[in-house]
Amino acid sequence: MTKTTDKFPDLEQGFSLIEMAMVLVIIGLLLGGVLVAVSQTIENARRATARAQLREVETALYGYAQAYGRLPCPATHNSNGLESPVTGGPCTNAHGFVPSVTLNLNGAVNGDVLLLDPWQNPLRYSVASTSSPSSPLFTNTGEIQAFFASGTPLAALNMLKVCSTSPCTAANEQATLLPAIVFSMGPDWSFYTSASEQENAGNGTSTLGIYNVDNDNNFVSAEYAEDIFDDQLVWLSPYVLFNKMISAGKLP
Repeated sequence: MTKTTDKFPDLEQGFSLIEMAMVLVIIGLLLGGVLVAVSQTIENARRATARAQLREVETALYGYAQAYGRLPCPATHNSNGLESPVTGGPCTNAHGFVPSVTLNLNGAVNGDVLLLDPWQNPLRYSVASTSSPSSPLFTNTGEIQAFFASGTPLAALNMLKVCSTSPCTAANEQATLLPAIVFSMGPDWSFYTSASEQENAGNGTSTLGIYNVDNDNNFVSAEYAEDIFDDQLVWLSPYVLFNKMISAGKLP
């Protein structure tokens, strides 16, 4: 009997461990790139939503002034979303939170009834305040009208200021003489990573409940830089405020 032999040697079937590892590495790199892109897209969408939310609050503040002749006070951690005090006037705190219930704004709120930004952090709201009894508070009924009629320069008042970096100086001022500012502190909230973010968050010495709040009239608005500055601000121009109140018959 003649012994037959295979014409070709046995061939290995499937992938080797090295080949499988290389495939998994490639798949991991591809998935990593996709996840980074998706994460960036989500973050960009949240920033756009926050910007629109801030503009909505700005519009509501102008509308409130047109209706009542003054700006509302900030909410506090225990005012249930209402301005504090509810009658306006000298505010309980000049630096606090958007009084969403007073402004009848729609949106998600936390357990303290504070309006939340897309990162589930309370939106901040600050108003100009003064310790001088001769200078009007824009939250006092009738005093915007009295101030407008008096012809007193705005520069005589203790107004809010926005700069491009901290510390705030005459060389980096963006806007001065501001009656009110609304801002989101971004994904890192009050866990600031730069002096500019600390300027908005406060230095931890001024608090409302569990929340750090600002303790001066200086704020910073800068270009977005991940891990350096992610706050977003809008502010009320006193001249736009006066114009809208004139249009509504609240001035002069």
